[in-house]
Amino acid sequence: MSEKFLLIDYENIQKVNIADVPEDTLVRIFVGQSQKNIPFELVQQAQIRGPRIEWIKIEGQGSNALDFHIAYYMGKLQTEHQAASFTILSKDKGFDPLLAHIKKLKGNCRRINSLFELCGVTANALNDQNLKRTIELLSKIDKSKRPRKRSTLSQHISSFFQKKLGVSEIDKIIDYLFIEGLVSETGGKLAYKF
Repeated sequence: MSEKFLLIDYENIQKVNIADVPEDTLVRIFVGQSQKNIPFELVQQAQIRGPRIEWIKIEGQGSNALDFHIAYYMGKLQTEHQAASFTILSKDKGFDPLLAHIKKLKGNCRRINSLFELCGVTANALNDQNLKRTIELLSKIDKSKRPRKRSTLSQHISSFFQKKLGVSEIDKIIDYLFIEGLVSETGGKLAYKF
């Protein structure tokens, strides 16, 4: 059986539940130089996995610094584990051209927006009533005036439901928007496909 690697862009996605990652997956969590606090729950989940999880704190700051580290490590791991499959957990579409090139060279890689995709939980995403309502309400806003950052999108969704949805439910809606390709993010800015 070939190895599976999950490379997590922790600068881009901080809400990670390691318990949702299949046991046979090797995990590399990339942390930005300026990120000083890691939630206790995440560290505790990581400790249970022992050597199957590695933390990589990048050096230096700058636009896409962490992304370049992920690309480097994926290439390094791919030469060491040629039959392995690689999944990058990031909402940043900047990885997509690299992954398309690797696929042309017969590499096994992909990018996912959420651990839901890794676990195959997305089949009924578009049947989710809160997601449908969010799409409907966002569609009524001129594209140029829609939220450009995830934090602002989260606030908008909260207001759509009179602040009755919890943070995890709002995060799930946002994850589904990304998974369904309705929203994408490049350089920290959101773009809408509807």
